[in-house]
Amino acid sequence: MSEFGSEFDDGFGGDPEVDEERPATDDEPAELVYANPLEFFTDVLGPSYVREVNGGSEFVWCPQWYKHVEALSRVETIWRAWEYLRIEGALGLSAWWLNHADPHMRMLMAPNGPFKKCIYDGHTPRDRPELLCLPHAHPDRDLFS
Repeated sequence: MSEFGSEFDDGFGGDPEVDEERPATDDEPAELVYANPLEFFTDVLGPSYVREVNGGSEFVWCPQWYKHVEALSRVETIWRAWEYLRIEGALGLSAWWLNHADPHMRMLMAPNGPFKKCIYDGHTPRDRPELLCLPHAHPDRDLFS
């Protein structure tokens, strides 16, 4: 738990009974706190970003964010960075917020981001080919030779 008391679990640890993990060495990585990005989102990321979303808000979000390739990739990236930086001492979590969580969440919650079509009617699958990938023309084979 954090210094805010037992009624507020910030997801960042600090409880001596829970966080008695020995530091990782170069040969042995630290154990993960969360098994996957969904667990991490449910326990840490979602509760950390309480915003009014959709319906005229400046922020947009899809409750089925995990069905969006970009969102799943970004949340997994945020989770993996958190797992690494949580044991980095004094500045680890600050670096996580500034360099990982905030930039990715800003992109995800932007009105023109991946949830743009989910604003009013909930999750809208992107099943038209032009919505599945950025436009791409294959270059000549010898371009990268």
